[in-house]
Amino acid sequence: MAKPTSPPEETDDSHPTLESLADRLGTPEPGLLDALLDGTTGSQLVERGRQIASSRVLTDMRRLYATAHACWSSASKDKREKLRGFSPELLALAVEQALALERLLEAHESAGQKKDAARATKDAALRDALSRALLLRDQAYEVLRGVGGSGKEPREELAQAYGTAEDPAALARGLTQLAALGKRYLAQKKGPLAVRARLMRLDHDYVERLEETVSELTQAAKTAAARPAGQKVTAGDLDRADGINLILLEQIVRVFERANEQDPTIPRLVPIATRRLFSRSSRKKATGAPSGGTTGAPSGGVTDGGATGGAPSAEDDPLDDEGAPI
Repeated sequence: MAKPTSPPEETDDSHPTLESLADRLGTPEPGLLDALLDGTTGSQLVERGRQIASSRVLTDMRRLYATAHACWSSASKDKREKLRGFSPELLALAVEQALALERLLEAHESAGQKKDAARATKDAALRDALSRALLLRDQAYEVLRGVGGSGKEPREELAQAYGTAEDPAALARGLTQLAALGKRYLAQKKGPLAVRARLMRLDHDYVERLEETVSELTQAAKTAAARPAGQKVTAGDLDRADGINLILLEQIVRVFERANEQDPTIPRLVPIATRRLFSRSSRKKATGAPSGGTTGAPSGGVTDGGATGGAPSAEDDPLDDEGAPI
């Protein structure tokens, strides 16, 4: 007789959220997670979690945990017996850790967005400071050129003070040198140079403006180059949380897989977003002894019409997890 087909898994929007599941299941007892992870190292959790994005893990957990809860809530005593290895307490712990991962991911992404926004703001501030400094430098050059006169020595001195603008530091040096030259010109109270200074409106306020622009430009460059503060949620934190959630998800998926083999009306929890971490292969069908063959069978072997005894081999495991640390 053909094996009945399992009912299709519901994927509509009627599934409860992780938050509503947590309200229904309650808070798990303290110490459950430590007991479950006993013997698993932090490096193993991080290594496993590194294999997949947190968002993909959350996608499967939101769907599968809702299905598991619905199945258990409506299951008869006989069906619950077939779901040995699963309990509401285990699901409550899994939901709690899923919510913790969700919060970590949100904090991590929020920090990244704030970092990008801060970077853009700093870059814009530096560009603005550079633009204003360049315009003021060129203006100061014309003012000091008029004050210095047409002599060869003043012109060479002005060109040297003008400098370059290859980077913020070079531009700041040029402005500083122009301000110093302006102070020297203002120190002469009489003669043609003092007259030209009045004509060109070179005064101490203008020199101070040059110096203030140097300070603003230097500060903008320093702020833009500063390293951002360390994020509160690191990639390692997320990887470890992913590893924990994958262990819990795998345990629940495996239990429902075995229960489905006994009772096809119990749904299989089929990972989709994380399917590459759950390698599935068909279980080999055991065959009876051929007609006229030996009547006996070694312990754990195949008997007439029977099945192979013992646990399934790794290659036959329908939930063979490649290199899982559990």
